[in-house]
Amino acid sequence: MTNAAVTPNKRGARSRQIVLDAAERVIAVQGYATASLASIVEEAGIPMSSMYHYFGSKEGVLLAVMERGAERFFESLPEFAQRNGTPEEHLNAVLDIAIAALEKQSDFLRLVIVMEVQPPPDTAVEVQMVVRRLRDEALRRLREQIAVAFDISPRGVAAKRLGQFALAAIDGAFIATQGDRRVTFGSLLRYLPAALVAMRDAIDAAR
Repeated sequence: MTNAAVTPNKRGARSRQIVLDAAERVIAVQGYATASLASIVEEAGIPMSSMYHYFGSKEGVLLAVMERGAERFFESLPEFAQRNGTPEEHLNAVLDIAIAALEKQSDFLRLVIVMEVQPPPDTAVEVQMVVRRLRDEALRRLREQIAVAFDISPRGVAAKRLGQFALAAIDGAFIATQGDRRVTFGSLLRYLPAALVAMRDAIDAAR
């Protein structure tokens, strides 16, 4: 016998995910300002009433898309407790997984960059809080893996500087791939691990 209390909840959860998937695609292509609830509803194939039921407004959809995207993105990233091979080999392994995650979540990451530069006025504070949490978590994870690679403290100056450099390089590579489809993440970030090793040496030499 089907549990009537469970089935609607499952159906509602699936519908909510369909809306978020559609909103992510529409906003990534049209931009937040241009994307309308009508276009998201059409893409998702659900009634407008369901949109308001789940999210309340266009701003509510945006925040839900960003929160879900951040959760999915970080779930796909590695957190190695021990170094694999040399520092450069370890960082290469981390980067390979990160690149795969970035490519899989490209619509979401494009949205994050746009929202960071031009947050919508009505939800600027909330959006900026989500973006800040995302970037803080990305930097924390980078510092952790850099610390594992070089056997240093993740809270030290070297890990902080290397993490900031790596995050800036990844940001730049992502933007470059959006502007020129002839280039790829892999090609642009190929030498990032070697650059981090050289930068670590330079930091040590400057002390």
